[in-house]
Amino acid sequence: MQEQNPFMTFDWYFTDASNGHAARQLALEAKPKETSVLMDLVSADSLIHFALWTKLPKNHPVGELWLETNTDLLATIYLAYGGFFRQALTVLRSWFEIAVHGVYFSAHHGQPSGRYEQWRRGQRNAPANSHKLAKALALHQDKIFEVNESEMLKKIEPIYSYLSQHTHAQGLDIYDLQDGRDNVPRYLSRSFDIWYGKVLEAFDALCFLYRIFFLKEITDYLKNAEKEMERAHELVESLSGLMPDFGRLMTDVFASTTSPNWLKD
Repeated sequence: MQEQNPFMTFDWYFTDASNGHAARQLALEAKPKETSVLMDLVSADSLIHFALWTKLPKNHPVGELWLETNTDLLATIYLAYGGFFRQALTVLRSWFEIAVHGVYFSAHHGQPSGRYEQWRRGQRNAPANSHKLAKALALHQDKIFEVNESEMLKKIEPIYSYLSQHTHAQGLDIYDLQDGRDNVPRYLSRSFDIWYGKVLEAFDALCFLYRIFFLKEITDYLKNAEKEMERAHELVESLSGLMPDFGRLMTDVFASTTSPNWLKD
C-alpha cells in the first residue's frame, strides 16, 4: 500500500498547514476583534472557575467539572477556527450542559444520597431538558437572588435548545453551516459568526447562574487577590458590553468587595 500523508488524509493541510488556504490562518486574519474577545472570554472563564475551585468545598461539582469544561471551551474554539462549525457547536453544548449540571448538582453536594457521585459513575441521569433544569434550579435554597422558574428558563432555554439541535443534526437546512464549503474544511465567515455569537450567549447564561448561586465565593477569592482583581476590571471593560450578565456578575463582585455588608443588604 502506498504510504499516506496524514496531513492530506485527515485534512490537516486545509485546517492548519496550507499557506494562504488554511482555515485557521484565514479565520485569525479575518476575525482579529472576535479572536481578542475570545481570548478575554477564556481568561474570564479561568478567573471565575479558579475562584470557585479555590473557595468551594473539596469535591464540589462546579470545581471538579471545571477540569472537563475547560477543555471543552478550548476544543470548541479549536474546531471553529479549523472550519468545523457544527462540531464546534456540539462541543459548546457539552461545555454548557456540564457547567449547568455542576450548578444543578451543587445542591446535592455532601448529601447522603450521593446523586452527584452516582451521575459521575453513570448510575443516575441529570436533567437533560431545559424546563426540568430551570424548575430544579429555581427550587434551590442557596440562591443569593430570588429568581423564579420562568426567569431561569428564559435565560437557559434558547441557547440550550439551539445547541441541542446541532448536536442531533436537526435543522441542517435552516442554519446551513456548510454553505460555501467543498469537500475539505474551509473558513466560512457566516458560519463563524453564528458560532461566535453562541459562545458569547452560552458564557453569559452561565454567568447569570453563577451570579445567583456563587457570588459570595467569587467575591471572597478576588478581594484577597489584588492582581486577579485588576484583571477582572480589565475583563469587564472588554466583555461586559457583549455579555451583560458577565458585567452584572462582576459589578456585584466589585460592589461587595468595597461594601462588606452588601451581600447581606
